[in-house]
Amino acid sequence: MSIDPKFSFRETTDADVTYVKRLNYLADVFGDETVTPESGEFLEGMSFYVGKWDPENGILVNDDDLDNPAGAAWYIFGDDGHHGVGYVGEDIPELAIAVETRYQRNGLGAELLRRAADLAEQRGCPGISLCVHNDNPGARRLYEREGFELVGEREENYVAMKRTFGA
Repeated sequence: MSIDPKFSFRETTDADVTYVKRLNYLADVFGDETVTPESGEFLEGMSFYVGKWDPENGILVNDDDLDNPAGAAWYIFGDDGHHGVGYVGEDIPELAIAVETRYQRNGLGAELLRRAADLAEQRGCPGISLCVHNDNPGARRLYEREGFELVGEREENYVAMKRTFGA
């Protein structure tokens, strides 16, 4: 699937933090903006996926001449004391990714995934991990097509997956 030429990609900047917060919310509620997430779990996830966000480790996609954002992907380094659900080790960052609902199913998620993984590899990471909910089989198939392999079951019906670079 080719990406519509109206989309442009760029690395994230400090100015994107509010949008990253929005995407973290969208990922938490599976794109259903009528849902209010459970506050404790949401705030815990926010402290990692947004609190440890580094603008140098992300890719954002814009959708039109006004540069309205359509989604982003970024990776975060965790440690044994503070990490996300897809954590596999301190040297392997975890990927966070979300695409605005109106732009889903047109290849943007796959392209963001590739670009974020390429960025991590270019920056010397040995691999990248992520988590996916068992109720999201389409995303899991995408991750498998992109070389991610199952690491194991996680809490709350999630699985962790990892892609190793150079292997």
